[in-house]
Order: sequence, then structure tokens, then C-alpha cells
Amino acid sequence: MRIATFNCNSVRSRLQIILDWLDANSPDILALQETKAVDDDFPESEFTDTGWHVVYRGQKSYNGVAVITKEKCTKASFGLQDGLDSDEDSSTRLAHIEYKGIHLINTYVPQGRDLEHEKFKFKLEWFGRLRKYLDKNFKSSAKSKVVWVGDLNVAPTPIDVHDSKKIWPHVCHCQAVIDAFAGVTGFGFIDIFRKHIPEEGKFTFWDYRVRGALERGLGWRIDHILTTPSVAERSTKVEIDFEARKLEKPSDHTFVFADFDL
Repeated sequence: MRIATFNCNSVRSRLQIILDWLDANSPDILALQETKAVDDDFPESEFTDTGWHVVYRGQKSYNGVAVITKEKCTKASFGLQDGLDSDEDSSTRLAHIEYKGIHLINTYVPQGRDLEHEKFKFKLEWFGRLRKYLDKNFKSSAKSKVVWVGDLNVAPTPIDVHDSKKIWPHVCHCQAVIDAFAGVTGFGFIDIFRKHIPEEGKFTFWDYRVRGALERGLGWRIDHILTTPSVAERSTKVEIDFEARKLEKPSDHTFVFADFDL
């Protein structure tokens, strides 16, 4: 089983890139974030007409999540379902599907804007709410097959950014956000990327605003694939598709995918 994640930074703007990638890589699941399209404007037929299945929840200009699958998923839901989903439109930041016995949670975690901003406080709280969501929906990591993917807006270790000393502290790379992220991974998640790729210099995001960021290696690893132990032990490889970031009018992120013997 191949599971992939991609912050597309507008599903309509990146539609052909996504369709071409699906055709070339044939994932079982592709999770999209930051689709930036209300549900009525989501290009569903572009996927279904070529044999894919898709569930989605979005809003105009911001946020939005979607999950594309080879076969129809068993269940799909959106949001943290804690009565607070109207805050910062959390219902468009999380999609949860069940697919062939796997629970896939696709999240677009709030970025946070600035360390002193209310949006950063919201980000830390959102991680805490996500942990409560997991505890509510799954008895334990040992007994559950859960895959958590998405743009998590956190670079948890120094090697997940191109220059930790220069960047620190940042809303995606500071102690508070690392601790909040650890509160969720403490559920029992294993970083599949680091299981297979322990070396530094491997990134998934290169800021548009930094000239030559991709060519100069000025990146961040903020897009993640994490799983519970029973899924992690069946993982066989992880890859970043750097070529997709080099295409004309690309997203500022690129595709990350993992293969599992499931």
C-alpha cells in the first residue's frame, strides 16, 4: 500500500500536477492539504472521471483537506468534533477516513503566524485537541492501525530545517510547538520518514519568498507521515518527490510518500 501527502496550495491551481502524479505513482491514498476551494468548487469530476475516489471539505482561499483513494473509503468524517470546529474553521483542517482497515488522519495544522499572535496559541491548543480526538477514537496505539499525515507545520528536530540556529525560535520550530507536537506523537506514533531516512538535508517545503530556496537547499521538513507501531513495522520505504517542486508553477511543498506491506 502506498500512502502519500501533499500540500497543494490550491487544488485547482495544481490540478494537472496532482493528476499527473497520481497517474505516474499510483498511490492507494493521496492526502491533500490547503486545497483552498469551497466544496461546490472542488474539481471532483476531474478525479472520478479517471477512476479515483475523493472526499473533501474546504473553504474559499484558505485551508481545505481532501483524500483521494483508489477504492472508495469505508468511512469519512471531518473536523475534531469537539464542539469547537467553528474556531478557525477546524472542520476544514482534518479529514479522517477508514480504508482497508487503516484509519488515515489527514491534517493541515495551523501555521501560527507569529510567536506572540493569538493564532500561535490556537495552534498549540489545536495539537492538544487532536490528542484528545485520538484518545477518544482509539483505545491505544498498540491496538489501532492509524496513519497520521499532512502539513503539520512543525520541524521537530534541528535537521528538519536548513539552519536551526538561525531560524530558532519560529512558529514551526521552537520549543513550545515541538512540545505540543510531542503531546500528539506521545499517543504512540512513529516517524516513518526518520525510520528510513535518518540523514539531514531532506526537506518537503521551500518558501516561495526565499530566492533559489530549492536550489540552495533552504528547506524545511514540515510534511509528515507517522503511524502506530503495527503499521510502522510493515513500512518498506519513504521518498520525497523533489522533481514535483521543480515543475512550472509548483506548490511550495512537494509530495512525500511511504510504502507498506499491508
